[in-house]
Amino acid sequence: MNPSTPAPAAPAPSGTLAAAMAAAPQDAARLGELLALEFECLKKRDMSGFEALQAERTPLLARLAWVAQWAAEQNPPPAFWQELLPLLQQCKQDHLRNIQLLQRQLQAVKGALQALQGESAATVDLYDRLGQVSRRHGITQYMDA
Repeated sequence: MNPSTPAPAAPAPSGTLAAAMAAAPQDAARLGELLALEFECLKKRDMSGFEALQAERTPLLARLAWVAQWAAEQNPPPAFWQELLPLLQQCKQDHLRNIQLLQRQLQAVKGALQALQGESAATVDLYDRLGQVSRRHGITQYMDA
């Protein structure tokens, strides 16, 4: 790190800022891959596989956050960072999709527990095999009759 480079406000991940900047394109690409793998694990309800991916994802996010903080302080932001922004936006969308799927699965488990406990459960939206929201219309139409 050269003297003109500002020090990050948060504790620095291992390595130098220059190394983190050089690794940022590969880190962003790998983050996208990990998010896709997470989605597959979530669709299969493979929580051990999902948790195993977190060990690799956490340091990637720390390095990218460090570089993002540095890039945000630059005026204008560096060109390499601006080139990464579309990929990082896609990663953000993929992360939000994963969160939504995880929340839907949690709702489904809560609904099953309520049913087992004899409580009336509200209808729960579930994802089908393609990851699309699937409403169980047949059950609600039957109950309306």
